[in-house]
Amino acid sequence: MKLKKIALGAAALALVACGEAQKPVAKVAAITPNSADDQKFAYMLGAQFGLQNFSNLPWQTGEGIDEDVVVQAFRDAYGNLKDTTIKVQLSQDSLAAVSRRIQNLMRERYFKTQPDSSAKDLNDEQRRALIDSLRKALPITAAPEVKNAKVTLAADASEQQKFSYLVGFQFGSQFYNIGRQFQTEFDGEYFVLGVRDAGKKLRDTTFAMVLSDDSLKAVGDRYNEKMKNIREEMIKKQQAEEEKLKAEVAGLRGDTLANGMPAKMNFSVKASGITVKGENLSAFAGKPLLMFYFSATCGHCAHAAPQILEIAKEFVPKGLTAVSIASGGNNKPGIRRFIDDAKFDESISVMWDESRQFGELYSDGYVPKVYLVNPDGTYKQYAAFEREKDDLKKEIAELLQGKNVEWKIEVKKPEADSAKAPEVKQDAKPDAKKAEAKSAKAKK
Repeated sequence: MKLKKIALGAAALALVACGEAQKPVAKVAAITPNSADDQKFAYMLGAQFGLQNFSNLPWQTGEGIDEDVVVQAFRDAYGNLKDTTIKVQLSQDSLAAVSRRIQNLMRERYFKTQPDSSAKDLNDEQRRALIDSLRKALPITAAPEVKNAKVTLAADASEQQKFSYLVGFQFGSQFYNIGRQFQTEFDGEYFVLGVRDAGKKLRDTTFAMVLSDDSLKAVGDRYNEKMKNIREEMIKKQQAEEEKLKAEVAGLRGDTLANGMPAKMNFSVKASGITVKGENLSAFAGKPLLMFYFSATCGHCAHAAPQILEIAKEFVPKGLTAVSIASGGNNKPGIRRFIDDAKFDESISVMWDESRQFGELYSDGYVPKVYLVNPDGTYKQYAAFEREKDDLKKEIAELLQGKNVEWKIEVKKPEADSAKAPEVKQDAKPDAKKAEAKSAKAKK
């Protein structure tokens, strides 16, 4: 999701102890002695998310949380992530706007709780007491009565409802992602049950959660251990895939340049067609070629893409061919969303490095990368596109006039001062899958 997270205390996986407007929603989940661990874990997450956020967000924002709206938004968001025909009630732009407004409000309220210069002589205990009194003095809009009802937001929904919907929307996204981490799909209704019980506990401190603190801690400990095992298996799998990939591309590398990269583009590397048909890059061989290697989840790539399109529109009519290649860490829906957002048209063909062969041969794990390729397969890489854009356009024009582009590679000798920090690449972002695999290998 592109939305900036607000202050959701349970946003991370922290395993600790712990329609018809008024038509009731039937409770389909119940925790019993025979409940499966996955159900207990989902309940635990809902309880944690509810307890932390329902207690913290009101004084941070000045808005009580509408529990019914939160639950509705959770169901909408979690359902949409599993089935895109299920629609959410606020658009991404609307949710982002609510998030920005709430962020500003939270900052304003935070500064109102900070003592002024007159409190400089207070000790720590006195300072904490003053901050607490300032916080309690700030007004909070009361939360609406909980009706356990389905909610349909009206066109004139209040800011409190929109904020509550944002909270529930983020709950759904986080819960879905936790399930992916555990390689399973948890039942969202057990999460809802935990959220509802958390609300009851905050409204009535005598209310007893269906699972005791000790039981919640035991469930958390079991899932911590489960995640540890999953991560160990993922590292082993990534290492095996890395070795297999290296063996696959060994015969594709050919002669190398001074920096160790292949001297030419090998158009027989595997690539899946997205906007054009193809199982490799052979359709682009033998032509003056602009290549854009990107990740659909990379902000720098999203910024560069419209500029690449602009260059393609300028030079494709003059004889240039342009292709964008999505990195192997992406998926087809994500790639298509990226294409739509960038407004790519017929000027640029789009392929997918599903096999990761292209990335292994021609990228260091960072994106975006831009390449200008001569008809004979030799090429130049532009690793810092933003700074090199003018040079790229100049060299495209020369290439179309028959002058091959030349990549002058300078291999620097090791620095005598070993303590010198490496240069930071400001306009590059790691290709997530490859960087993760390398990181895991380094930690081994």
